[in-house]
Amino acid sequence: MSMVPTLLSVENLSKSYGGVHAVRNVSFELRAGEILALIGPNGAGKSTCFDMLNGQIAPDKGRIHLLGEETTGLKPRAIWRLVVGRTFQITATFATMTVRENVQVALVSYRRRLFDLVSSTPRLGRDDF
Repeated sequence: MSMVPTLLSVENLSKSYGGVHAVRNVSFELRAGEILALIGPNGAGKSTCFDMLNGQIAPDKGRIHLLGEETTGLKPRAIWRLVVGRTFQITATFATMTVRENVQVALVSYRRRLFDLVSSTPRLGRDDF
């Protein structure tokens, strides 16, 4: 038995839409220090699998455990509060805001309050990058 802790455990995860099986009996474990890839062609169910892992959609069957805690069927916000998030290939920043303001929006979303990132840090604008 491995001494490396299991970070994420997925057991028989499945999701169907009508008669179409988007994800069928997917199981895997991710241990600390490992890198795991989920690959396949368009329509193979990769996004559906990630949507179930982060709570966007509920699986029809199967279990998801994060650090030993079952997260199956939890809402995205509850999973997000466990410090698990999802990023997308297309970024969505506010073009009229500075870099600092964009980061503050993310922090407000997370903590529900405004932070001063580092009061001594000079204000960074879009043109600084």
